[in-house]
Formats: sequence, structure tokens, C-alpha cells
Amino acid sequence: GSVRRPANSQHHSATCAIARETMQQQESGCLPCTSCFATVPQDKWYAVEKFGKYSHMLGPGLAFAGPDCCSCCVSFRSITSRVEQNTVNVQTKTKDNVFVTCTVAVQQCVRPENAYDAMYKLANVHQQIDSYVSDVVRSSVPHMSLDQAFEKKDDISEAVQRKLETEMTTYGFQIHKALVTELVPDSSVVQSMNEIN
Repeated sequence: GSVRRPANSQHHSATCAIARETMQQQESGCLPCTSCFATVPQDKWYAVEKFGKYSHMLGPGLAFAGPDCCSCCVSFRSITSRVEQNTVNVQTKTKDNVFVTCTVAVQQCVRPENAYDAMYKLANVHQQIDSYVSDVVRSSVPHMSLDQAFEKKDDISEAVQRKLETEMTTYGFQIHKALVTELVPDSSVVQSMNEIN
């Protein structure tokens, strides 16, 4: 049969879209009609681009970016330095043919020394994390019964974290934690279990 999408998948997609929009932004200088100077907030890094080409990175504080006229020569692109959480819902099937929705919370941040990679190498960080998490969950849970999946939530979490740490380092990201927060069987299974109890 077909795999049904979790009921909250639309909400999850909308949340990820908002997160993607806020992770990287265009910024302006701190003086009107020029981008010579920039005031970088404590929780961001700014990339200085001259005529569209990357020049250098600015840390928090007031900084001189370079000569500019009417913001034609210099522009800024920012990325957050905060730890962000990505929540991924994956639906799959256990070895005993029970559909389950696995919710994984991933906490990641940009490595300070790799801010350039985080900003320019990957177009969609959250979507990439979603893909890696889904890959691990769908290659692990189908080899377990429902009871085993509940018992081995920590093992699944560790497998996801190992995968993400290996893959996301390339893109300048550090993975703080990947945790299976919820494992919910199909509603018909839950109803049957309640009737038995």
C-alpha cells in the first residue's frame, strides 16, 4: 500500500520554509546610501561581497567593509551563529508491517571557522538535514519490530547523529544533538492496543 504522510507534514513544511528564509539574509550597511560600514549583531556573521563576488567575512561589531557608493559596490549576506533546531517527521514501516511516524529533533549551528562554507556551499540546509535523517530512519526501522523500535530509539538517534556529523561537516555545520523524540504507530494500531488494555 501507499505510505501516508503524517497529518502535521504541511505544518512541518511551513516551519522549515520559515527557518530556511531566516537562516540566510541580505543585509544593508549602517549608514544611509552607502555600505562602507556595517554593524554586525552578536548572533550573526556577515559576508562582504564586492560587485557580487565574495571578499571577506565580518564578525560581530562595527566594521569597515570597503569603499562604496550608493550600495552599488558592496553588499552583505548574513547567516546566524545561533544553534537552530530542525524537527523531521519520517514515516516508515517496521519489520512486522506497522506504519510508524518517527520524529527526530536535530540541533545544529555554523562552525565559526567554516562560515563561508555554510553560506555558499549549500542552498538549503534544512532540506539536506531532512534527507539524511529520512535515509537513516528508513534504513534502520524496517529491520526492527515495533517493540524493538521503541527499545532502540537511542540506537537510531546515535546512527542519525553519526551520519549528520560526517556529512554536514563538509558544509560548515556542527551537529550538537540528534534525538528521536517520538515514535508513533499508525492510529489503527494505537486503537487496537488501547482495546487490548
